[in-house]
Amino acid sequence: MTLPARMRCTAAAFVLVLAAAGCAPKSAPPATIVRSWFAGHAQPAFDPDGPPDALRWALERALSRGLVELDTTGVPRPAAAESYAWSDDSLALTFRLRADLRYTDGTPVTSADFAAALTAGLARTDHASREWLLAAVTGLDKVRAGRPIPRLGIETPEPATLVLRLSRRDPRLLERLALPGVATPWRARTGTWAEAVGLGPYRVAAAEGDRVLVFVRADSLAPARALADTLRVRFGSGAPRVRTPLRAGEADLVWPLPPALLEQPLPAGYAARSRAASPVRRLLLLFRADMPPTTKLPARHALAHATSRADLVEALGPAGQESATWLPGGGPFEFPRFDEDEMRAWLARGKLGASFHVVLAYDADGTGAAVARALQGTWARVGLYAEMRPLRGAAAAAQPLLSAAAHAQLVEEQALLTGPEAELAGLVMPVRGPAVGSFRSGWRTREFDPWVARTDAAVPLDAVRAQARLSEERLALPIALLPWQWVERNTGEIARFHPRFGPEWAADRD
Repeated sequence: MTLPARMRCTAAAFVLVLAAAGCAPKSAPPATIVRSWFAGHAQPAFDPDGPPDALRWALERALSRGLVELDTTGVPRPAAAESYAWSDDSLALTFRLRADLRYTDGTPVTSADFAAALTAGLARTDHASREWLLAAVTGLDKVRAGRPIPRLGIETPEPATLVLRLSRRDPRLLERLALPGVATPWRARTGTWAEAVGLGPYRVAAAEGDRVLVFVRADSLAPARALADTLRVRFGSGAPRVRTPLRAGEADLVWPLPPALLEQPLPAGYAARSRAASPVRRLLLLFRADMPPTTKLPARHALAHATSRADLVEALGPAGQESATWLPGGGPFEFPRFDEDEMRAWLARGKLGASFHVVLAYDADGTGAAVARALQGTWARVGLYAEMRPLRGAAAAAQPLLSAAAHAQLVEEQALLTGPEAELAGLVMPVRGPAVGSFRSGWRTREFDPWVARTDAAVPLDAVRAQARLSEERLALPIALLPWQWVERNTGEIARFHPRFGPEWAADRD
């Protein structure tokens, strides 16, 4: 075949290929997933090193992830870390970071960012959760609230390597590191949500005051995968404000639920979900042991015997479940019976007169709001008077940790880890400094130091004895268990569920 003929045949074949391609069906672009999340609570402040807060943690986990993450069974898995390895003596833990790890703005992430995260929450004056979680790290015993941070066993020998050196073994260190904020890097750890830049899987696209946040899927190598392309988060207090978008069909998911939302039937197309939390979540009635008159043991016992648990559980409705236990392994917990004669005997024993007055504080957007009036009424019937202090937003978050605060408080509690030691750590104040967790009991004692202050106790904690001591001191009353509860469209899975963190908007990468 001559060259011109060969060229004509080639051109004809090319035209046929193009024609066939034009006739072939075109693949549709992937559907854009837009979700609307309504939070029936005031927007929490951006503070990745702040005290535990379920809603704030959910927002943070959408925007950044740490060295390791807890899977849904509670087992820690590598996340931003590609791998980790223990030394033979279990006193050094080495992490290797994922390759080309970056913030969602494109800035490279190195081991120095994780070292900064580990130290950022130390020496705070409001809570000492980070000190308790990292207690085994060399040098942590020298950290003091409000003081410069001493040299610690946190090393960054190269940009992709982080080494933690321990003064004693801690078999649960990976679980501790997996909690939000502990080993989670951020470009800046202060500022507003609009300025929050993490590893992903989402980034902040817009922020409208304290009412709306808009997250979009980030083009990042985050260890988690976004479940939506756009996630619009709206914050609002009170059941009426949340029922409106439900009736209009505008919400895909509502969580946290505002008090009283489930007292009325949900609109068609929505269903309420309830799942157990791990560690368990509780509504506690806290009596501050460092605020007169509840500094007196008789005052705390008098308030306890003036409290009708049955009335409070009834007021909670489906939001709470009565439980016969408290500390894990502590056996049955005998809730003090409602008994006016016993109450008056304690008043006489403490020389408190015929009655006394306390301030009762609670989060007006939380489950405590559902029982506060019932509690006030029960106390009033027997001559004890409570001044109500409903709080919202920053004031509600700060109140339980203030050194001078309400005598009695209704608080939602979830221990940092499973087990009686972690539960006890939130109820027993450290010898010095602020509380561990999200509230302050005001009770300082060294009798539980081997289990609360250390990670290598020679003998296990006697949970039965520990629970008996809590009963004697009457620092708090466990009113009810609080399962994770949310409302979502009943058209299939909208969000994932994690027993530790509740509903979430990301999944592990395949």
